[in-house]
Amino acid sequence: MTDLTRQQRDSYREQGFLGPLTLMSVAEMEALRPELAAVLDTPGRAPAPAAELVEGRLAGLVAGRGNGESPVPYMESRHLDSPAVHRLITHPALLAAARALYGEDLLVWRSTFIAKASGGPEFQWHQDWGGVYAPGEEYGLEPPLHFTFWIAISDVTEDSGCLRFVPGTRAVLPARPSGPGRRATLLVPPEHVDESRAVSLPLRPGQCAVFTDRALHASGVNTSGGERLALAVRMTVPAVKVRPHFPGHACTLVSGEDRAGLNRLAEPPR
Repeated sequence: MTDLTRQQRDSYREQGFLGPLTLMSVAEMEALRPELAAVLDTPGRAPAPAAELVEGRLAGLVAGRGNGESPVPYMESRHLDSPAVHRLITHPALLAAARALYGEDLLVWRSTFIAKASGGPEFQWHQDWGGVYAPGEEYGLEPPLHFTFWIAISDVTEDSGCLRFVPGTRAVLPARPSGPGRRATLLVPPEHVDESRAVSLPLRPGQCAVFTDRALHASGVNTSGGERLALAVRMTVPAVKVRPHFPGHACTLVSGEDRAGLNRLAEPPR
C-alpha cells in the first residue's frame, strides 16, 4: 500500500472511515499469526481490572483467556512488551496511511487485541470519542482526538461479525451506559442510529480499516464457527495529553517528533 490518494483522504474525512487497506498479504499475516498467538498465551503489563470497572464494558464481551481469566492482561497494549505487536503498529504501510491523514508526528497510545469467539455476541452501536463515563472518569485524552487502525489477523467476514459503520457520522451522538459499572461503555441508543444506511466492511487477513473517534460502528454475532481476531491500534498526535491507561502505561512515538513533551514515552520492546 502506498500513500493515500486525494480521493481516499477526502472519503475518510466525509465518511469517517476508510477501508479495506492492505498492509500485507494473507500469506504474510498467516505466517505472523503463530507469533501473535504466542503473545496471547501470556499476560502483558496491563492488570486485570477491578470488578466494578468491568461491568458494562465491551471488553467483557471479548473471548477470555486461560481458565476464565480476565482477557485484559492478554489483549491490552501488548506493543509495550511484544516485538511482534510493535512491528504491526509500526508497519510502514500503516504509518504511510496515518501520515497522509494526520501528518508526520504520531503516537500510539493503546493497542488492543479483539478476539470474538465462535458464537461471540454483537458489539452494539457506539463511538470511541473520549467522553466522560462519570464525574472524574474522563476517557483519557485531552483534547479528545484519536483514530484507530483495525487490523484483521483472521478472516473477518459478515458471518464472523465484521465491522459495520454508518457513513458520515461526525457529531458526537447521545449515549447511555451499557450497564451499571463505573466505566460502562457508552452505547448510542437505537433511536439515534439509521441502520438503513449502515455498511459492512469485511477484511482479509493483513487488511485493515481506519476510522475516526466519532465513527459510529458496531459488529454482529460471530456465527462463522471460528474465532475472529483483530488488533485495534489507537493513535493520536503529541499535542494530545493521554491519561495513563494503567500503572506503567506509556505512549509510543511511531513517527516524527514529540515536540509537546506531554506524555511518557516507551522504548520499543526487545
